[in-house]
Amino acid sequence: MRKRKRTSRTVTAALILAAVALLAVVLHAGYEIMERLDEYAEARTEYADLRDLAGAGLLPPLYGGDTEQSGADGPVTGEIDWGALRSVNPNVVGWIVVPGTSISYPITQSTDNAHYLRHTFTGVRNASGAIFLDYRDTPTFRGHVRLHGHNMRDGSMFAPLHGWDGDVFFVHTPDGVLRFEVFNRQTVPATDEIYQLYTVDDGAQIVTLSTCVNGRPNLSSSHCL
Repeated sequence: MRKRKRTSRTVTAALILAAVALLAVVLHAGYEIMERLDEYAEARTEYADLRDLAGAGLLPPLYGGDTEQSGADGPVTGEIDWGALRSVNPNVVGWIVVPGTSISYPITQSTDNAHYLRHTFTGVRNASGAIFLDYRDTPTFRGHVRLHGHNMRDGSMFAPLHGWDGDVFFVHTPDGVLRFEVFNRQTVPATDEIYQLYTVDDGAQIVTLSTCVNGRPNLSSSHCL
C-alpha cells in the first residue's frame, strides 16, 4: 500500500513539473511574440517618421510610367530631403519606391551585409532591419547592384515583392531619380550567381531586389522574420 502511495505521489509530482514546464514554455513563447510585435510597430513608426522627415510622403504621383517625368536619364519632379536624412544616417545612398506596394524606404549601406539585417536606418537594433545596398556595390547605382530587405511577416520591408506584378520601380538618389523596368523574376538559391559580382556590358544599370521565401532559407541571402 505504501509503495502504491509513493508511486502515486511520484506520478503527481511528475505531472505538476510537466505542467509547470509547459506553462513556462507557453509564457516564454508569448513573451517572444509580444516582443516581436512591439519591434514591428516600432519599425513601422520609425519609417513613417522618416518619410515625413524626407518629404517622401509628399512626393507627387510620378510612378505611373510617365516617361517624360520619370525617365532614367534625368531627375523628376519630387525631391527627397537628403540633408535631413544624412543628419539621421550619413550612410544614406537612396530611396526606393515600388508603385502599387507599401515599399517606400530609405536605402543605406554598411561595410558588410550583416549590420542592417538587425538594425534600422536610425541604428536601433530591430528585427525589421533596413533596406540596404550590398556593401560590394557602388552607391551611384551603376552596373549591377543588389538591394537587400527582409520579408517581414507583418507585410513590411520587401515582403510586398511577393505577389507584386508591376513592371517598374524607382530609386531616388542625390543626383536624380532612376526608373527601372522589371525584366526578370525568379526564386534562386543564396549561392546563385545573381548574388556575385559580375560586369554589366554597355553601361547598363541593373538593380536586383533581394528578399527571401518563408520556410526556405536556402533561397535567399536575407532573412525571413
